[in-house]
Amino acid sequence: MRVEACCQVVLEQLLPIIDQKREGICIDVGVGTFAFYCERFSQLGFNTVAVEPLPVKKLQKLCQHDNIRLIKCCLSDIDGVQNLYMGKFFGLFNHNFNSLSPDWFGASQDIKQVKSMTLSSLLSSINAQKITCLKFDVEGWESKIIKQFNELPPSLLPRVVMFEYGGGTSKQNGKRGWSSTFLNATLECLTVLKQCGYGFSLMVDYAYSAKETIFDLQSSNLDIDEIIPSYSIYGNIISFKNWNYPEEKITQICSPYYGGVAHWLLSTIFSRTLN
Repeated sequence: MRVEACCQVVLEQLLPIIDQKREGICIDVGVGTFAFYCERFSQLGFNTVAVEPLPVKKLQKLCQHDNIRLIKCCLSDIDGVQNLYMGKFFGLFNHNFNSLSPDWFGASQDIKQVKSMTLSSLLSSINAQKITCLKFDVEGWESKIIKQFNELPPSLLPRVVMFEYGGGTSKQNGKRGWSSTFLNATLECLTVLKQCGYGFSLMVDYAYSAKETIFDLQSSNLDIDEIIPSYSIYGNIISFKNWNYPEEKITQICSPYYGGVAHWLLSTIFSRTLN
C-alpha cells in the first residue's frame, strides 16, 4: 500500500463531506519534506495551518503561495524549548525522521533546540473555534499529543485525526518503531481516542500485502494485535468523531494504491531493515 498517497486521497474525498461549509481549521503537524498534507487542505478550501520546527524552503514557499499559516515549532507536551533529535536513516541524515524522542529508531545524537507548544497553546494561538482535521507525523511522539485531547473542551476536539504508527521494520520483529515502548504508545493513542468519542477508524499500512483496515473504536476491545497485523511495517490511522462512511466506498478510494511489484520489493527490503 502506498501510504501517504492513499491517505491524502482519503482525506481529500472525505473532508469536504464532513465539513461542507469549511467551518473548521485543518492542521498539518510535522510536515516534513514531502507529502505536504497542508497543501491538500488548502486546495480543498480549508483554513490551513502547518506546524514544523525546521521547515524546508519548498514548504516555506508553498505556505507563502497558498496562504497557509506556518508555525515554526514542534507540537509537544510543554510550552518552551525542546531538544529535537535530527533524523538519520540508512546512514544519511533525513529530516523526515526528526524526533523529540532520543529512543526513536531514526533519531541521531545531533540535537537542535526548537520552540515547543502544547496542543491547547497552539489552538489558542491560531484562535481555533472548530478543528476539521488534525494530522500529525511526529516520529514516536504521537501519544504525547493525543493525551492532551482530554484537556480540550468538546468543541475543540478534531472531527478527524490522523497519526502515524510503527516504522523501521515489521511488527513481528518487535523492534524500532514496534518496540514495547512505542507499541504501547500507539495503544494509548487509541485508548484516549475511544474515551473522547472517536469511533469509525481506518488503518493504511505500507506492507505489500496490506489493504485498508476499518474498525470501530467504540466497539473494539483495543487488542492491539487484532487491530494491527503482525506483517505491518508502518502506516497511518485515521479516526472520525461521530461520523462513519460505507466501507465499500472506502475500498473504492484505497484500491488504486494497493502494492505492485516495485512496492513489494521496497516493502520487503524495508521490513527486513534494522533488525
